[in-house]
Amino acid sequence: MNWTIEQLRAFVTAAEKGSFSAAGRALGRAQSVVSTHIAMLEDTLGVELFDRSSRSPVLTEAGRDLLPEANAVLRQSHRFDSCAIAQFKGDAVKLNISIGHSVSFQSISESIAELSRRFPFLSGSVHIEAQKDVWRHVAEGVSQIGIVMGELPTFSTNCEVLCLGQLQYCVVAAKDSPLGRMEQVSHQELTQYPQIVFNRSLDDGRRQSSQCWEVNDVFMAMYWASLGIGWTAVPLGLARRIANDGSMRNLAILPLELLDFTAINIYLVSNMNFPRHDVLEAFRLDLKERYRKLMEGGSAFF
Repeated sequence: MNWTIEQLRAFVTAAEKGSFSAAGRALGRAQSVVSTHIAMLEDTLGVELFDRSSRSPVLTEAGRDLLPEANAVLRQSHRFDSCAIAQFKGDAVKLNISIGHSVSFQSISESIAELSRRFPFLSGSVHIEAQKDVWRHVAEGVSQIGIVMGELPTFSTNCEVLCLGQLQYCVVAAKDSPLGRMEQVSHQELTQYPQIVFNRSLDDGRRQSSQCWEVNDVFMAMYWASLGIGWTAVPLGLARRIANDGSMRNLAILPLELLDFTAINIYLVSNMNFPRHDVLEAFRLDLKERYRKLMEGGSAFF
């Protein structure tokens, strides 16, 4: 059938307004144009949509049956137009990202920069949060993307998870502390000294000492370790960088036996109800590729 969107719009508007003349005024068209569109639609469909025997047109039984379908087609047409415009202009794309504490933001920032070049009207927000808040915000749709480390929780079925890679860990302490002066450190020896924990979401099974300090920042944990307050497990790449730049001269990477948690998975979780799947997929693929290159290059992701 060769009906048109304009004919459907004339039909729906006339049904809503109660007359062809009122429909014409609403559409900015002459009454004769509306009448012609409806007549052509009736001819194409082979049914009468309005009973014109009275002063005002009244929907026939066929008209009443077809009106909801015509409305559905117009809604879908409007959605198609909106999507096409957004694809063409790249505007109205808002992406909110939640990042768990201790996750490096360098690669994430580089991926956002690439995404901004590809989608020039992209905007949104990035927040550093506790891991449990990251999962919750993505599941609720507050954020479209979350990046976290550690164990996978039970999450909503509207979320999809991608493992980006692994973060290598090491143990650091002050050079002039008893641990820092040892040639080899065992797990048993770690339990005898205070531990500094900076990410409570990663605590389970990783507390080695009964005496613990809790902080909420990895750099604070490392600084405290350099002061001799205790030892802490931190990302290996970050520890090497701090050791090389001299900002914490008294910090030492301990010669430790193999840790039970030498590597921790990094996950990207996305809310699949976000309508711009093209934006989500572009970000996911770009970040995954960056992490792959880091892994092949021997980087510890910091």
